Amino acid sequence: MTNRVFTKIEPDEADWPLLYEVVGACGKSHTPRSFYIDVLNNIGRVCPYDQALIYILDGNQKVIGRYLNNFREDYSDMYLTYYKDVDDKFYSGFNFYREIPTQPTINVHDWLNEDSPEFIPQYVRMMGLRYTVGTALFDLLGNVRAVIALDRIHLGAPTNRELYNLQLLLQILNDFHKNFFYQEKTLDFIGQDIWEEGQLTAREIEVVDLLAQGVSPANISKSLYISQSTTYKHIAHIYEKLGVKSQQELLVKLLRQVR
Repeated sequence: MTNRVFTKIEPDEADWPLLYEVVGACGKSHTPRSFYIDVLNNIGRVCPYDQALIYILDGNQKVIGRYLNNFREDYSDMYLTYYKDVDDKFYSGFNFYREIPTQPTINVHDWLNEDSPEFIPQYVRMMGLRYTVGTALFDLLGNVRAVIALDRIHLGAPTNRELYNLQLLLQILNDFHKNFFYQEKTLDFIGQDIWEEGQLTAREIEVVDLLAQGVSPANISKSLYISQSTTYKHIAHIYEKLGVKSQQELLVKLLRQVR
C-alpha cells in the first residue's frame, strides 16, 4: 500500500447514535484479541460487508494472526502463502504505509474496473469480489499493526456516507488500539537499576524498547525514522553501556530486572 492514493471521502451526515453503539461494543475489550474480534463483528454495522478479515502484524510487519468473518480460510491461506515473502508486489500487503494522522487511511478497490497480471485472476476472480474497503490500525509509532479488509460480493459500491462514518469510527478505534501498545514509561520497563547503570539517552531507551519487542534493526530504523547505520551505532552504545554482547544477553538482563 506504499505511496497509494487513498479514496477521497467528502464530509457527510454522521450517524452518531450508531457510531456510539459500535464504539461502546468495541471499547469494552481489554485484550488485543478480543478487540480485533469485536471490531470485526461490529464494523459491518457502519460499513456493511459480505465477508471480512483482520490480519495482525508484529513489529517487523509480518502476519502473526488473523480473524475471519464469513471468509473462507483456504482463500486466506492462499493469499498468505503466495505473498508471504514478497515485498514489492502491489497487493502483497507487506509493504505498508505509515500513519499520517491528518490523512484518512481508507482505500476502496473496485475490482470490476481494476486489472493485475497476477492478483486479479489468481485471487479476486476466484472469490467473486466486487469491492474491498481496506484500512488499518496503527501502533504508537505510526506502524501498521492490523490490516482490515471488508469485502463485498453481492453488495454494491460503498456510499460516501458509509465511508465517512467509517472514517469517524476508525479515528476512535485507532485511539483504543494504540492503548494496547502504551507503556507508561519505558524507563520503568527497563528498570531503574539499568537506567542508573547505563545512563541511556532517550533515543537509546526507544531502541531498547523496540529490541525488547523483537523488532529487527531494519524495522527499528523505519519506526524511528533514522538510518540503519545510526540504529546500529545506538545498539553498539547500548551494549557497551549495559555490559552485554548480544540482543539475547540484553533481553536476559531486562527480564531479570522486571521480575
